[in-house]
Amino acid sequence: MLGRFENFPIFVHRAKNFKINAPLKLIQRKIIRLLHDLNGKEISSKCIFNGVNAGFKVIFEIGIADGANFNYLDELELKRCLDYLKSKSFKVLDFFLVNRYYKIDSKGQRKPLKFDYQIMRLEFSNDNLMIRVYHERGPRRIQLEELIDFFAKQFL
Repeated sequence: MLGRFENFPIFVHRAKNFKINAPLKLIQRKIIRLLHDLNGKEISSKCIFNGVNAGFKVIFEIGIADGANFNYLDELELKRCLDYLKSKSFKVLDFFLVNRYYKIDSKGQRKPLKFDYQIMRLEFSNDNLMIRVYHERGPRRIQLEELIDFFAKQFL
């Protein structure tokens, strides 16, 4: 089923609730487009940590759930989701996140650091958005609360 991961964990490591002040389909379109646009884009740690430079860059790789699998959120998946939203809205949207971290050395070269892997669930009900994150593995260079706040700031 598009948008829902069948094996989403019962217990999550962090959850946070937000108010939605716009029509559900509009918010969902915005979220899906934003995550598509973030895919593969290099982001300074300053953007995530409210202006504080943690000394690394982040590249998010994002997949959207489709039953027991995740598909990379490319143009094809974006179109599929937007087509779905023409007729109905999602109750749940699940995403697989890979946070690729890099230090930039004195020569301007990227040096890879250990990555983080998470599953993020967005639950929609009335005028609320609940973001739940399960940390699969990795060093948690970005704390889950900060990760949720970063995405919520983009979405809302």
